[in-house]
Amino acid sequence: GAFLFQEFQLDIVFTWRAVVIAAAVMSFPLLVRAARVGFEGIDIHLEEIARTLGAGPLRIFFTVTLPLAARAISAGIILAFARAIGEFGATILLAGNIPGRTTTISLKIYEAVQLGTDASAYRLVVVSLIISFVAIWLSERWNRSVAS
Repeated sequence: GAFLFQEFQLDIVFTWRAVVIAAAVMSFPLLVRAARVGFEGIDIHLEEIARTLGAGPLRIFFTVTLPLAARAISAGIILAFARAIGEFGATILLAGNIPGRTTTISLKIYEAVQLGTDASAYRLVVVSLIISFVAIWLSERWNRSVAS
């Protein structure tokens, strides 16, 4: 943090940017792993056929490869989103728990438990579950529309 601030006047630690960076760094591997499985499962012959029909690399990627890997990428996005929502360790280290600035749901749950307000913690857990279920539901709807 000190180098970025001294050289570029970029202050990241204990800001909302730190929350985003922490969530992205911790959840990105899940997205990459799922996307990789999707891309590896694509029959290379389909791309070769598109190439013989005159399609360029970008067109092949966007019209053949990406649609075939879309389900895996979607699953990876949902996994990454769920991981990001529940991220605690990296967030509290990089961003702290500054009310109104860097508080996340997982940090609020932690705070509620520490303060002994279990009912508040339970409500936040239910909100987290609802957000996760809605995200999964939207992903499934999107996957069905892509498949048809």
